[in-house]
Amino acid sequence: MRNLKIKATRWQEQSLPADTKRETFASSSLPDNLVDHSICRSDSFLYHRLGIQQNGEQSWYLYALSLTGEPSLWVLGVFDTPGQVDFFLALHSDNPLKVPGLRQLEAGAGWLRINDAGELAYPHYSGVYQVGLKTYRVAAVVSQPGIYTASYGDRDHTEYLGEASEKEICLLLYSHFDSRLRGCKLC
Repeated sequence: MRNLKIKATRWQEQSLPADTKRETFASSSLPDNLVDHSICRSDSFLYHRLGIQQNGEQSWYLYALSLTGEPSLWVLGVFDTPGQVDFFLALHSDNPLKVPGLRQLEAGAGWLRINDAGELAYPHYSGVYQVGLKTYRVAAVVSQPGIYTASYGDRDHTEYLGEASEKEICLLLYSHFDSRLRGCKLC
């Protein structure tokens, strides 16, 4: 087992971003499916933990917002428990190259918000992770809501990893990544 410690501040509950029209969210306007929104900070990243109730089960998302260089939002994973979030936070805060964070190219200042229908809008586990010529891509399957597809590319070779639910595709991608990472001299 890895002997890891989280190299960031403790989780602190965080309110949702203010609504620009109403200046704030009243507690009665918060979505029923929101379980938790907390933040912590390292020297290089502001981490967000988002707990959502979906179809009778909880999903816990881990996001990293870059505090250095170009502002970038990364989805580090979607998990079953807050403990799994903490494990991946420890991995990422130890060395960001140990977690294949999916960059949210379309994410802007309003990446986490309540939409006009009163539903929580947030980035799902999709995007691109790229280091050098190696790339992981995760995308939603438009014709099958709740299903995602993943692929791995290395220069001119592309490997299809599969289709699965959001949590399962996260596990699939990390398992593939971890098996390829073993023996990597850069990490």
